[in-house]
Amino acid sequence: MIYVLGSIRNDITLEVEKLPKNSDPAVADACSVEIGGKGACQAIAVSRVSHRDDSDKKRVKLIGRVGNDAVGGMLVDKLSSLGVDTEFVQKTNRMSGMTVNCTTDRARRTIIYNGANSSVTKTDVDEALCGATSADTLLCQLEVPLYVVMFALSKARSLGMTTILNLSPAIELPDDMYLNVDIVVVNRETAKAVTGIAPNDFRSQMDIVRYFNRRGVQYVVITLGDDGAAISDGEYVSSHVHAPEVEVVDESGAGDVFVAALALAYPHVGMYSFEEACGFATRAASLTVAKRGGVESAPRLEEIVELYNREIK
Repeated sequence: MIYVLGSIRNDITLEVEKLPKNSDPAVADACSVEIGGKGACQAIAVSRVSHRDDSDKKRVKLIGRVGNDAVGGMLVDKLSSLGVDTEFVQKTNRMSGMTVNCTTDRARRTIIYNGANSSVTKTDVDEALCGATSADTLLCQLEVPLYVVMFALSKARSLGMTTILNLSPAIELPDDMYLNVDIVVVNRETAKAVTGIAPNDFRSQMDIVRYFNRRGVQYVVITLGDDGAAISDGEYVSSHVHAPEVEVVDESGAGDVFVAALALAYPHVGMYSFEEACGFATRAASLTVAKRGGVESAPRLEEIVELYNREIK
């Protein structure tokens, strides 16, 4: 089972011709509403990538909070309909988290209201992980209170679980937090913000890897968009995983799908080494950007297998 600790938000996107200036209003030409938050998106991606036509079993449990409001109920229903186990999504007397995006063809402005996401507690984690075992994985990001993420990683480590930290958004973490992390996944922008090193070539990418190795993390992945990923297990593997060539239609959700696919593939599927698991995750992300819809367009397992078969031919 994959346990995901993270944020759940209602994302509203307004498309405008020009961004508003000063007190002048802008009239939107279109409006879309979808589920958001790194926790929700990665849980949905796990469900999508792990889906098999011959099984209705849910393979991901989300730990988080929504408001005790109509939006919160809608978010929980949506998550459940997309194959996410919402047993540990609690309701609280705060408004549900929300993101408002204002976009043009060239620019984007975003306002985030954390709301109920700021109410996630250690007790939520304790209750969710009481049935977890060493065969399970905990996947975290950094959009819920940091002390709760630190506690969750420590709790999971004590249970022998595999722990994965998607370092997003870019914030400075105490070094002892990394001691309970098996795998760090970071994109190129966040890698530079956190380490001060731009991952422009393989040497600089390995310098970033060593930054995390020195803090106790063995497995490091730097996602590089259409350039694939730089990876290292801190001991035997330091290499670059190439991304398949695809026509990019919608880049949103690719990072979340990568992390979700990696959580599924390593170490649970015995045929995958760490490098092979990263290759699986890269292919899942590549198939995602070839379609519109963000994480809801994440490929199912059959699609990824089909891509492997095409590559072999």
